[in-house]
Amino acid sequence: MKLSVVIPAYNCAGLIGQTLDSVLSDSTVSKEVIVVDDGSTDNLSHTLSPYLESNRIRYFRQDNSGGPASPRNRGLSEASGEFVLFLDADDVVVSSQLLPTLEQMEANPEATMACGNFDVTDSELNVRIGRNIDRYRDLQEVLNNELTRGAWILSSFDAVRTLLQSNYVGTSSVIARREALIRAGSFDESMKNLDDRDMWIRLAQLGPIIYRSEVFYLYRDVPGSVSKQREVEQFRERVRVAEKVLSSSPDREIRREAKKWRARSLLKIGYILFHEQGDRLQARTAFARSFTSWPTLPAFKGVIKSLLPERLYQRLAKP
Repeated sequence: MKLSVVIPAYNCAGLIGQTLDSVLSDSTVSKEVIVVDDGSTDNLSHTLSPYLESNRIRYFRQDNSGGPASPRNRGLSEASGEFVLFLDADDVVVSSQLLPTLEQMEANPEATMACGNFDVTDSELNVRIGRNIDRYRDLQEVLNNELTRGAWILSSFDAVRTLLQSNYVGTSSVIARREALIRAGSFDESMKNLDDRDMWIRLAQLGPIIYRSEVFYLYRDVPGSVSKQREVEQFRERVRVAEKVLSSSPDREIRREAKKWRARSLLKIGYILFHEQGDRLQARTAFARSFTSWPTLPAFKGVIKSLLPERLYQRLAKP
C-alpha cells in the first residue's frame, strides 16, 4: 500500500520544515509527499530546496487561490497512492500512527476514510489541549462498533448525522481512500473555510468511516482575530453545505439534522448582522430563513426585533 501526503502551503516557510520532518521520519510506510505552493510570497521555495535536492518531496507551484481547496485538488490530481493524507503545512504528524491507520483501512475496504485525535498546541508545540476530540460528545455517543482497542467504525448514517452536529474531524488526521475521493468529487473551490468538512460529509455519504482515539497529530493554534465579515462568510458556507446534504440525502433523519444545522447557522448570521453590523434588513432575512428551516423561538424573536423601528427596539432592549 502506498500513501500520498498532500500538503497545501502558503507563506509557511518557518513551519513547514517540522511538518515535513514529522512525516518523513516514518520508514514503515511507502509514501510520496506532495507540496502544493499556493502562490507564497515568502521564502518557501528556499526552505524546500534541501528536500527537493534529496528527492524527498514533489513540489508544485500555482497562483494564489485564496483558500486550501485548490491546492488540495492539485495535490490529489498528482497523487498516485491508494490512500491520501491531507496534511496542513503547520501541523506535525505523530508518525507512529501512519501504519496502524493504513492497516485498519486495508482491513475494512468499505471504509472511505479514517480520522483521529489531535492535541492543540501553541506555536512552539506546547500542548494546550490534549486529546481534543475526546470532548465531542456527539461522536463519543456513536462509538459502539469497536474494531480494535481505541478504533471504531461508524456507519455512513452515524458519520453524516454527527458531522452535521459538530465537526470532529481534524483535517490533518484524515487518510482517505483515493478511489472514494474521486467518487466524491473535488474539494469545493468556491469555499474558503468549509471545503474540508464538506468533503468529509460527502465521503461519509459514500460509506462508513473509521475513528481512532490515538493522537495522530499536533495542531498549532496561533491566536488571531477573525473579522465579523469573515465569520458571516463561514456561517454562510455552513448553510451551503447543509443545503448540499438536503439535495443529496433521501434519509429523513439526515435531512432533519441538515435543516437544524442550516437554521442554527442562519440564526448566527442574523445575530452578527443585527448586533455587530447594524444591517437590519439582511438580518431579518437571515432570521426568517432560520425560522422557515427549523422554527425556534430565538429565530422568531429575531424577526420581530428586526421589524421594530430602531428607536423603539433600543428603548425596549434597555434593562
